[in-house]
Amino acid sequence: MISAEPAISSAESTLRTCELDYRNDPRWDAFVSSHPEALIYHHSSWLIALEEEYGQKCISLACVDQDERVRAVLPLLPTRGLPFAIGRHSTRRRLSSLPRTPVAGLLADDPVVASEIIRVAMEMARKRRMQLEIKAQIGGLDRLVEGLGCVPWRFSYVEELPASVEGESWHEFCESLRLPRDCGYCKGCRRLRFGNAKQQHRVNWAVNKAIKLGLEVREADAEEDLAKWYGLYLQTMRHKAVPPRSYRFFKSLWSTLRPKGQMRLLLAEQKKDEQRNLVAGSIFLKFGQTVFYAFTGCSPRDLYLHPNDIIQMEAIRDACKGGFRWYDFGEVSEDNESLAQFKGKWGTEPKPLFRYYYPAVEDRSHTASALMHSTRKLWRSLPERATAVLGDLIYRYM
Repeated sequence: MISAEPAISSAESTLRTCELDYRNDPRWDAFVSSHPEALIYHHSSWLIALEEEYGQKCISLACVDQDERVRAVLPLLPTRGLPFAIGRHSTRRRLSSLPRTPVAGLLADDPVVASEIIRVAMEMARKRRMQLEIKAQIGGLDRLVEGLGCVPWRFSYVEELPASVEGESWHEFCESLRLPRDCGYCKGCRRLRFGNAKQQHRVNWAVNKAIKLGLEVREADAEEDLAKWYGLYLQTMRHKAVPPRSYRFFKSLWSTLRPKGQMRLLLAEQKKDEQRNLVAGSIFLKFGQTVFYAFTGCSPRDLYLHPNDIIQMEAIRDACKGGFRWYDFGEVSEDNESLAQFKGKWGTEPKPLFRYYYPAVEDRSHTASALMHSTRKLWRSLPERATAVLGDLIYRYM
């Protein structure tokens, strides 16, 4: 165990905040795996991938009691910052939980240990003359510690999955409810319902059209598949005018998360004239009770085939069979109405996300980035490999 920088005094004298070696100390993953609010982004697998992306060292804070039992964790990664803002993103020098990650934040047993570990993180940021940033799904953390500011963030679109049925096969369960034995696209495993009748119709229509057009879904089983998918990912990010992550990062996810069953890359291929052509693919991260729809790639010219719909159906079906309770489609920016509609048609419920800062910052929710608006057209005209180089350079400082 490596001692952290000195903590300020705590109301609970039996608590001590320190830095754990999350790679070698089993207490980190043991606590994360047992906490009901833990995400894949708290697990050592994700932290290792972030470290390897740009050679950064994660500051893995843990609050322990007098018996050395972990009561709270907060992973932090330092960033060098950019001289300009990208949308609503904070890009100054900061300690973030976590950069280049949609949501992470702290995990704690109760408010006392939560406030203790936040105070230590705030003091650490102050001494380093950096901004503290905590990305969380939990509201009200700013009421625990004076000086911590809260900025309401975007919404994440989450679907609650049907409860698993112990002791029964999926066919037996379907028969007990007198459901059809073969329900088409979900291959007889279970008839899934998505929102109201209109939403259900939209999903069924899109998936059935994809099937009629010859699309089939399979799981990637070789790094060669990942490399081919990355080309589609670059096309998607260029079309969205968003900097792409490096192939190096995805290769790290492939080697770190996939062997543990925490990552899947699903590919949609079109069978035509005895040939199979890759049309789209999506990366899903799995941990605890939640499956996360994390990254996607599809050539804009192939969107009419509805590959994303058939991939989502296969991923949701697999999540149900795996006993997961939540399917997280991820957050949507305020100006991306079409993406919000796509995620909303699956019967999802928007859940608010929060970002906490020390020192506190103003809410910039209605402030558009002039830089981003002025460069979107230029970005879309760049060669895909040029966007990959620029994206890698930008994320190195974010």
